[in-house]
Amino acid sequence: AGKLGRALLDYPGFEEAGFNVMAGFDTEPSIDISEGGKPIYPFNRLEHFCKHYDVHIAVIAVPEESAQEVCDSLVANGIRAIWNFAPVDLNLPEGVAVNNVHLSDSLHILSYRMNERDLFAAIDAAKKS
Repeated sequence: AGKLGRALLDYPGFEEAGFNVMAGFDTEPSIDISEGGKPIYPFNRLEHFCKHYDVHIAVIAVPEESAQEVCDSLVANGIRAIWNFAPVDLNLPEGVAVNNVHLSDSLHILSYRMNERDLFAAIDAAKKS
């Protein structure tokens, strides 16, 4: 439940889209609350939480070196889909869906689109002159 995790935890658009983001988890042993009022539990409570609330989708927003271990714990606890913000592709068993969000890739795409528009604008300007 670092900065990105907390931002995702409190994002109001998920609820508007019909997703109930229930809680976050952290390696810190204390229980915390996000700014939006969502509970942040110690990671060792994940198993109980997933079984009690019948959770099927999880978000991973951890450093690269922790991502696979977190992923394995989630899958072992019944998670069937993972939205992965960690900067690594995960090894998943058959039947578990994943969407890897590589923030730098998104920025590269945006930069490409900006440069492409600039190029087309320059071509249009050259045709007019």
